This record gives sequence, C-alpha cells and structure tokens, in this order.
Amino acid sequence: PLYGSSSASGGGGGSAAGGDATLVGELAAVRVGPAYERSGQLLRRNLQRRLEGLEPGTAAKYQLELSIAWNYDPVGYRLDGTISRIRVTATGNWVLSTLSVPPQVLGRSAIGYRILDDFDVPDLQFFSADAAREAMEGRVMIGLADEVARQVAMVLRARLREQATAGAPATTTATAAK
Repeated sequence: PLYGSSSASGGGGGSAAGGDATLVGELAAVRVGPAYERSGQLLRRNLQRRLEGLEPGTAAKYQLELSIAWNYDPVGYRLDGTISRIRVTATGNWVLSTLSVPPQVLGRSAIGYRILDDFDVPDLQFFSADAAREAMEGRVMIGLADEVARQVAMVLRARLREQATAGAPATTTATAAK
C-alpha cells in the first residue's frame, strides 16, 4: 500500500500477526540464528524484517534456527547439449525454541517447506547468468521467509492461547532464571 504499513517492509503488524498486538510483541521477540552462506543470509535478513522489525528493541525470548537445502535440475538444453534453463527446489526447515536454560523447543517444521523457481542460463553471457541466478535466489528466500514467518506465528499464537486458557503468564528468560 502507498500510505499504509506493509508486511514486506516489516512494518506495522505484518501479515503473520494478523493485527494481534500481543502476537506482534511475541514475533518481535524472536531472534533469527546466524546463517553462514549467501542464501541463508538473505533468508535471515528477510525474516528479521518480518519478525524483529515489527517492534524494534523488543527483548529476545525465542531463537529461530534455520536450514536450507538446494536441488538443481536442468530442464532446458541447447542443440549443442549445453544447459539453457535450470529448475531450483529449495527446502527450508526451522526450529523455534525459548532462550531459557535449558531451551524448550516450541515448534519445528514437520515437513520442510519447498519452493520452486527457475532461471535461464544465457549462452556465453556469464554476468547475465549470474544475475538471473541471484534474482531467483532472492525470490526463493522471500517466499521461504513468508512461509516460515506464518508458521512461527501459528506456533506463537497457539502458545498464547494455551497460556490464556491456563491463566499463566508468558515464560520469559527473566522468570525462567529465578
């Protein structure tokens, strides 16, 4: 939206929270674990915008660990037998746990979320091929971040409902340390 908040930019409420202020606070308390390769860093940055970016400065209560598996399949060939198009399947898995000692696992992906994309490999245009691959990688990481944020929101929403029905306050690292 032109003048409203946008979940893609990580502002105000976000689509994962659905406008629930309590859930926004819980999502903002999620810290995304480190990533060591380029695609993981892109995923981490997208998730930080969707989670921590909802309310900057919120104290951390949860840790989100991620893993990504890639599969590349050639789907197009030129007359000389060289590859002209590649289909990529990325599978993302996550684990959400508390920051208490010992950590308590709150949720994980039962089945990794798969996303498909593809890109052309132009003949003898290495810069174009690399740019096409990077653009595809960016699209895939945005899709994975959207789905992981939705799944984490569902886990935290269920946790909030459990606590509301039990009448217990949310467990934080401060109360867990006492």
